[in-house]
Amino acid sequence: MTPLRNVSIRIKLALFAGIGRARFRRVVRPGEELVLETRLKDFGPTEPVARRAETAETAERLRALGYTAGTARIRSRYSEDDDPKRLINLDRDMQRGIVAFQEGRVKEAEAIYRGLVARRQDMGIAYLHLAFLQSELGDLPRAIATLRDARQNASPSAEIDSRLGMYLSESGAGAEALALLQHAVTAPDAGVDTWNALGIAYSRAGKPAEAIDTFRKILATDARNAMAWQNIGALHLEARNFDAAQNAFERSIGENPRWAASYTGLGVVEMNRGNRRQALEHWTRAVTLNPGEFDALFNLATELINDRQNGAARPYAQRFVDTAPPTVYGRDIARLRAWLAAAPR
Repeated sequence: MTPLRNVSIRIKLALFAGIGRARFRRVVRPGEELVLETRLKDFGPTEPVARRAETAETAERLRALGYTAGTARIRSRYSEDDDPKRLINLDRDMQRGIVAFQEGRVKEAEAIYRGLVARRQDMGIAYLHLAFLQSELGDLPRAIATLRDARQNASPSAEIDSRLGMYLSESGAGAEALALLQHAVTAPDAGVDTWNALGIAYSRAGKPAEAIDTFRKILATDARNAMAWQNIGALHLEARNFDAAQNAFERSIGENPRWAASYTGLGVVEMNRGNRRQALEHWTRAVTLNPGEFDALFNLATELINDRQNGAARPYAQRFVDTAPPTVYGRDIARLRAWLAAAPR
């Protein structure tokens, strides 16, 4: 059988802006919802209080834990819609959407979040989830429209601007994306995700020097940021500067030994140097750490196929076909599905 040519040994920049798949992993444990609802009823209503500024250290720690992602407006008066019992119902639907997504019912999850946005038009996190699901379904224009609505209806949010900037960049609207993200990084709530989105937008706009400079700004405040090191490595790799790429990937892994994408990058470096065995080892490590590291999975499957190691390649190819998102990897899924159907076992 003709070898399956892997035209592009690949690695992508680490997309860690906005909600992403990781945000869909939190599910309320059985019984926890009832406990939370009971505890909320123990507290009487309170009047709104003035916002108090936190120290920079406290704000950064809260941001890292995910406690500063809310986009609700501060109000002088509250209505029945803000009653905790109604808010509990909103949270219950948020969790229903998360479970539906985790179980592969993406369209059902999207419908849940469309309902949430219709009921509560100032609920920024619902727009973020809805836009993410629309992008997963391959409808980037609708995802962009959803986030434009969020900017109009919810409170200003660097997170919403980051996600919108990323989608605009993906859609080819590079100038608008850069203008939005350059402004977003000046916001008080701008964090690593926003700077990362700007760096990726620079890269997609064909401005690698500006992209690397942006990722280094992340490292200026967090020298141990594995994601920033990995993205710098990916840009050096694209420029075929293999020594600099290897150094950045190894630095990334030194800061976080479980950062799978950097093993993908090291595999690409070794393959370009002709070290096939080391490349396969790195990619195997990447998919062991993260089954969703699809570039490593694709590279591993296709290189084993090209080595005519069909038995070793088959499980990786099958996993890729079964789990890779079609909106991103549609052609590659079709190629490997055809190989799986035709290749001798």
